[in-house]
Order: sequence, then structure tokens, then C-alpha cells
Amino acid sequence: MVASVNPTRTSARGASRLFNETAVDRPAQDALAAKFEAATSTRISAASSVGARLYQGACAVCHEVGGAPLFGSRPSLALNSNLHSAVPDNLIQVILHGIATPVSSDLGYMPAFRDSLTDGQVAELASYLRRQFAPDKPIWTDIQAAVGRIRAGNPR
Repeated sequence: MVASVNPTRTSARGASRLFNETAVDRPAQDALAAKFEAATSTRISAASSVGARLYQGACAVCHEVGGAPLFGSRPSLALNSNLHSAVPDNLIQVILHGIATPVSSDLGYMPAFRDSLTDGQVAELASYLRRQFAPDKPIWTDIQAAVGRIRAGNPR
């Protein structure tokens, strides 16, 4: 049984949980993504920050708010639980190592950026993504150290 989703009453906090539980309900999933993307699209910052430029150059083609699906997929970062997490580790893992085998066909794969981005660039990108898509969450601290630790293969 698929849970019913009312996108007008769903909080950002429960969005990731609800999104994952109702992934088979495509119209509800799209409505929820649209609601949270609309909330974040008003905060698009000028592409003057390093993180914003990295996002535009490496991520926006697949994740741009309101963008067309690429290869049948356009994963919404507004609903990404990694961006709402207390620590940046999972987001950093995905940026560095990509997604070779997606959990569902709705998500698609993601390339790894470990050979393309420096630790500083990954930290800037992660910070930007947090500010942009989880603006109600506190900023992550010491992200660059986390990137170095994860790149070296030392998870928490």
C-alpha cells in the first residue's frame, strides 16, 4: 500500500522520508519535488560563488530546478536526504564516488568527481548545496577536513 502524500501539508523535515516511501507514486513524488524546488528556486544565488559555479558546471544539467529530465531522470536535490543530514559525509561520498548502481530506475546513475574536483572544490560544492537546498538547516562545519578524510577512505 502506498502512503498518500499531501504536498501542501508536508514539511521539509519529513520530505526525504516521505519521498522515499512514496517513490512508486510518481504524481505525488513530482508534486512534492515541485513544492520544495519552488521554495528553493527563489534563493538561487548569483553564480559568483565557487560552489554555485561548480553546481552550474557539473550538476545543473541533471539537477537544475525545473529542468527537463535527462535520460528519463531528474533527481530533485530539494528532497535529497543527504543535504538534510546532520553531517555531510554521505553527500561527500556521492560527489566523490558517484552512483554506479542506482537504487531505482527513477534516479539514474551519477558520475564520480573524485578525479575532477579538489578537496576544496568538493567542500565549496557541498556547502553551496546545503545552503541552496536545505536552507533551514545549520551550515556544516569543517567540511574540507571531512572531504579529506572520506577521500582517504577513513569514514567516521
